[in-house]
Amino acid sequence: MNFESLTNEQKIDLQQDLTKYSNNVGGINSFLTLIEKIKDTKPNALLNKQATFKSDDIVITWQKSIYKDTLTNIFNAIKHEDKCGDILKSLNPKDYKNTMNMMKILKPITIKVDHKNDDLAGFEFSILDTSVMKNTKISLIFKVLFFYHVSFAKNILNFKA
Repeated sequence: MNFESLTNEQKIDLQQDLTKYSNNVGGINSFLTLIEKIKDTKPNALLNKQATFKSDDIVITWQKSIYKDTLTNIFNAIKHEDKCGDILKSLNPKDYKNTMNMMKILKPITIKVDHKNDDLAGFEFSILDTSVMKNTKISLIFKVLFFYHVSFAKNILNFKA
């Protein structure tokens, strides 16, 4: 996703969402540090068999393990969604089947981000965003945490209307 191609209204909405998430885990610096640590984790943090990721002060958990083929399908779905606006739109039959299988796996999974400080609320989100009828997307916070470059989050959080 290209931040500069978004409308001012979309940028403001994104900034409000990410600011809320970052405040729930200790502020912008903690949030950006978390993203950098996730990006530095090899192999990808989502491939952890215990379905957890721990940084200094923040713990991320999800219900079940995600395997490499599912992670590859997620990555392909994100690229397709960024081009077409929907992960299912205009797919060939083979890719459609792979994407549907991925969606069946991911639909029940929620990701919980908690700070070790009990005063901070943390947050929870689903991987798939089905908030708009007949439009399936991968949630933005999931993409920001695990796939997009940290500079995308910085651009959002530093945006001035």
